[in-house]
Amino acid sequence: MQTFIEEVGVVNYAQRGEEMKVDQIMTKDELVTIDKDQPVSTALELMERSHISALPVTDEDQLVGLCCLIDLVDRLGSLKAGKLTPASIHVSAVMEWKPKTVDPSTEVEVAARFLVERRERAIVVVKDEKIVGILTNTHFVKRCLKIENLLVSDLTLEEAQSLHPQDRVVHARQLLLTTGLPGLPVIDRREVVGLVTKRRLALGYAAFRREVPAKHQNKRLREFLVANILTRSNLTTHLDMTVGEAAELLLRDQQHVLPVTKEGYLDALLIRRNLVELVGNRFQSIIQKEEE
Repeated sequence: MQTFIEEVGVVNYAQRGEEMKVDQIMTKDELVTIDKDQPVSTALELMERSHISALPVTDEDQLVGLCCLIDLVDRLGSLKAGKLTPASIHVSAVMEWKPKTVDPSTEVEVAARFLVERRERAIVVVKDEKIVGILTNTHFVKRCLKIENLLVSDLTLEEAQSLHPQDRVVHARQLLLTTGLPGLPVIDRREVVGLVTKRRLALGYAAFRREVPAKHQNKRLREFLVANILTRSNLTTHLDMTVGEAAELLLRDQQHVLPVTKEGYLDALLIRRNLVELVGNRFQSIIQKEEE
């Protein structure tokens, strides 16, 4: 009789002698890239239109960098941006130069561990010096959709951190940059009322730089509040929810962070990277449960 992990294709590859490769899960047919001399505004438009968070950057069709949402949050919210608008900043000024890459024959688990190390950065897949695909947390979360015998409480979760609607956006930016989290829940009167994500921060800062005259920006930044950019949502998970159910919630409406509640209060954070870690560990948590 098949075990659960065999039924859903989540297997102990070392025991079966099989390996799933990166080219079996990566995005390749709808790959979106951007030239290094394009403006940041175009990068943000491409990300928003294609519902993605990272763009391989090219120069004469050769990979030279990687531009992620976190790069846009960092630059657009920085004092270095000064009077510059998103349309006047080149992608080359914000991107990661010479990003590390993987080959399409790389094992999925190896790529997952590499992605965890890179935190909120994607991995470009290259073969014969040509870009052939890209890997993000989403590709690995999809691998967890059918996991029914592992609970959120079995995962290594993130420490509970949150924002208040009246917090300044500069504070939210600093928290995301220092913690490496993809987003934070917004709490008002102990209830989750929304989320502030990298995407909302990047879009918010882009609009701010575009619409507020440079001479007024320093003053207006003090009045730029989390309430102005949050995504209204009371979507949460709990410790007794299955990993498969949590993965489905994370993929719904492009969610990257889920507040985990206990007895109605914020207890921890579940982010996509927690599920990538599960894949990178070859689903050992499931295997151990089945052996108990």
